[in-house]
Amino acid sequence: MHAANLPAAGEALYLYGVVRDAEPMRLDMPAMDATRPLVALRHAGLTAIVSAVPLAEFRGPQGEQNFADLGWLGPRALAHEAVIERLMTQCTVFPLPLGTLFSSTQALWEALDAQRQQIEAALERLQGCREWVVQGLLDREAALDARLDEAIASGRYVPATSLGRQHLEKQRLRRELARDLDDWLWTRTAPLAETLRQQCAGFCERRLLADQGWVFNWAVLVRQQETARLHQILDEARAIYAASGLRLLCKGPLAPYSFCGEPR
Repeated sequence: MHAANLPAAGEALYLYGVVRDAEPMRLDMPAMDATRPLVALRHAGLTAIVSAVPLAEFRGPQGEQNFADLGWLGPRALAHEAVIERLMTQCTVFPLPLGTLFSSTQALWEALDAQRQQIEAALERLQGCREWVVQGLLDREAALDARLDEAIASGRYVPATSLGRQHLEKQRLRRELARDLDDWLWTRTAPLAETLRQQCAGFCERRLLADQGWVFNWAVLVRQQETARLHQILDEARAIYAASGLRLLCKGPLAPYSFCGEPR
């Protein structure tokens, strides 16, 4: 399909990602709209992977309603990620977030030109790498138990001989320890963060969602040949943190959104 024919009236160009012109690839995966195929549009050394979509489904009152409807949004989010994942098995991809639309090929070219430096730098950095997410979930009561044991072992706290007094003193100490639990957690996890910064091609802190209970939410950019080393580092950390009530979770590999930003 020729770029001049895209998009048709009432349609928009849906952008999945950008790759280098020289990258070999096959666009044999389903697009967002099964009736409109994926198309590679080349422009000055960059290739935009797009498909045509009905504009009204993504913008305006109908678009707002659709994005609030998980029954509509879910399958499209999966289709979006499936295209990017399939591309990433073939080449280095600068992924775009769900719902990135352009009114014309000219508008797309202008956006690529405006963000060319960022996109090209990201494609260079991302080559041969995948993103992984490392998250920490803290059982606060278990962490306070561990801190209390540390206080006893270090001699900072000596339990009273009276069981009643001992109970009251422990409760008081737990309240004291709870007040600086965040600082304690930082001292325990800072060495792991520094190790990941040194070992990985990229490290950044992601936004924490209050209702999910995570105490840290990191993204790391990992060279594919060093994936086993990442898991070794995390397994060693899990063995250390288990007694402190801190659980580590690792998700991936993922499209590297955290390390390319969003074109503005």
